[in-house]
Amino acid sequence: MAGTTNNQFRLWCHKHANWALPFNTVVLAVTFGGTNSTICHGAGLSTSTLSDLVKEIEYVDAHGNLQRVSDPEELKAASGCFGFLGIVVSITIQMETMTIAEMRPTQVPVVLAIPPPKGYPIPQIIRNQMRQANISEEDIENARLEWIRRCEEDHFHEWFWFPYQKNAWVNTWKRRPKTPEDSTLPQWPQFGLKNIDEMDAHGAFGTAVAKYDWLPPSQQAYAFGLASLASLPNISEGQPSMTAYISEGLHFRGGTQTFPFWGMEWELPVRHLNGNRDYGAIQRAWWDGISAIYSRPEAPCRAALEMRLTGGSDVLLAPQRGNQSTASIEVFTHPITPPDEWRAFRQLVVDRWTSYKDETGTYFNARPHWAKHWWDLEVHGKPIQQHVKEVAYKQAFTEFREVHAQILSRRGTTVAETRRRFDMELMGRLIFE
Repeated sequence: MAGTTNNQFRLWCHKHANWALPFNTVVLAVTFGGTNSTICHGAGLSTSTLSDLVKEIEYVDAHGNLQRVSDPEELKAASGCFGFLGIVVSITIQMETMTIAEMRPTQVPVVLAIPPPKGYPIPQIIRNQMRQANISEEDIENARLEWIRRCEEDHFHEWFWFPYQKNAWVNTWKRRPKTPEDSTLPQWPQFGLKNIDEMDAHGAFGTAVAKYDWLPPSQQAYAFGLASLASLPNISEGQPSMTAYISEGLHFRGGTQTFPFWGMEWELPVRHLNGNRDYGAIQRAWWDGISAIYSRPEAPCRAALEMRLTGGSDVLLAPQRGNQSTASIEVFTHPITPPDEWRAFRQLVVDRWTSYKDETGTYFNARPHWAKHWWDLEVHGKPIQQHVKEVAYKQAFTEFREVHAQILSRRGTTVAETRRRFDMELMGRLIFE
């Protein structure tokens, strides 16, 4: 059913231990209807979006009739359509046989997690940390090669940096086939927190730290970062991997549903040059995020900078569509952050992430994650809603309207009837008006 949550699905996967999804969003308290309607994604360069996995959608239309969509071309619109068909009641998603995640998350100096591109103006405070830790240029180059190896070889990729911390958290892992010896694996990878109740308690603790408004803003961020790193596993050489079903590995940081935050995410195209990914572009985007955080003394980003890597998408309105690879990069803060400071910071970051061009001077088509905080900004001097309509999704909106109208007319209704009953102000205006 479309109302099935990730946690309900996770429990089903563990009980039967035969089937799972190859990727998913990491959060548990969301439904499949919600993550598909807004075209959410997981992590891994071999992955796309959850909407790309959809094989059939069943919905109630504007006349109250039950309808189905299973045609592959129609699904390119229907699987990520923001509710513009009607009330989605069920979604059929392509699963695969259960595999095993061999997880080795680690904490390393921020300059070694995703090293800066050559010549990048590293913030002075990080330069000082490099000197204190005796990190050499050779160390940075070796770390760059290790980072690329992780990107190329591992199934899952994510990186977190909590503002003002010396270390970043690196969570990339491989998967392998399930064997009979894996039949008794626990629900949660064993690193201290063993069940969802403990995960909820951890999330509640993070929420409490995030409310320490008696601390100066930068110390709020620092305290939250310390608490977060203390709760995350740090596996060193010689220690065994955290072994889990892939359905557990994708969701092992439960409890985040108890932590409220503001977040903004952008999907940045990553080109393949002479058959190789442009890793320098990924490094630049990551370090532009770090530099933006250090440039603002009022500490408007008090939770995290995060990045995942994915592939492209065939879904018409997916931000990843048309990309060979995608850097999904996000900033978070606590809701006690003054809204005007948060908006100014988001604009600063967006100015950097939308400034990248190819050799001809053409801007890359960076696009926001639909479900995050983007609609009040500007891109290249225009209101972002105008940019989305006239530039970022101009052709995609045209294609979507055509397929959407075709789906409805084949099933005995119209766009006008459907919008009267199921419209959403922002997306309806952008797509149809």
